[in-house]
Amino acid sequence: MTKILYSDDLTACFSAWRKEGTKVLGPVQQAKTSGFGEVQDAKELDLDLVLTDRTLKELFFPRTEPMLSYSIGKQQIDTSEFLPSEHPCIIFGARPCDAAGMAIDDELFNWDYRDEYWFRRRDRSVIMTIACKESDDFCMCTSLGLAPDSAKGSDILLRPLTSGKGWQVEELTPKGSKALLPIASLLKEGTEEAAPTAEVPVLFDLEACTTWLANPENFESHFWKEISERCIGCGTCTYLCPTCHCFDIQDEGDTYEGIRRKNWDSCSFQLFTMHTSGHNPRNTQSARWRQRIMHKFNYFSDKFSVHSCTGCGRCTRECPVDMGVRETLQAISTLPK
Repeated sequence: MTKILYSDDLTACFSAWRKEGTKVLGPVQQAKTSGFGEVQDAKELDLDLVLTDRTLKELFFPRTEPMLSYSIGKQQIDTSEFLPSEHPCIIFGARPCDAAGMAIDDELFNWDYRDEYWFRRRDRSVIMTIACKESDDFCMCTSLGLAPDSAKGSDILLRPLTSGKGWQVEELTPKGSKALLPIASLLKEGTEEAAPTAEVPVLFDLEACTTWLANPENFESHFWKEISERCIGCGTCTYLCPTCHCFDIQDEGDTYEGIRRKNWDSCSFQLFTMHTSGHNPRNTQSARWRQRIMHKFNYFSDKFSVHSCTGCGRCTRECPVDMGVRETLQAISTLPK
């Protein structure tokens, strides 16, 4: 028998979790865009989206956040550290490609230093993903070795029922099993079948791409200039990516008091690698686009044995000049090795 969560019981589930002191977040419409926000009622969720505009990453790695405040007196300097809330939360209705991005970035944020800003949020959160039964032309999870029902990064996987009235519930981690305890009475035992997952075609030969990128002779290839001619360096692709993690640190204030703040940054920006001397080792957009692709599919995978991409397709879907990772890898996979 399989555990079943019916849609009609969802609001009651949310109420049960909140009584335990747990916040519930899910995909919602926010003005003209969609992202993840706190919800009280199941009616607030938009579960029909193929994918939210904003990524799950923003819940763990905000666009901007304070790190510490400082105050300089005549004989002393006082500092106060800001740390994320440890309030527990359940994220309901994320897509597998977004959850996979969290698992990929776990490796980075626990590499040479454990980032408490990231892991305080990760440790207090349970991610409940819904397997995708629909996709669009930009989805490419299968090209990256993932799938519409990948379990990577998820604590609980929900498979939509063929009737559309709920989900099969699969417990993936101890944290996920614990999160189901307050709603145990709302989970039914049943044999209703799950709907088939979306068919996402493989769009490029990933192995051929990584082989070409690993060849030092291709670093100065004219290909980079040709493929990046349309890029305007807006950073949309990096800001909407579930795995991009670059940030800058700025002090805001004056000589006597202020706040040290962490802000998202992007390798697509001209100033990203600008030296104080005025020298910029990546002074062309082609060099910056090359860095983006090399980092995701060469440097990152060499260090962590996983590519820094989940195939969500947002970089192509939202690009103002209709380019992205997909087109680049499709082109690379056809080049002579």
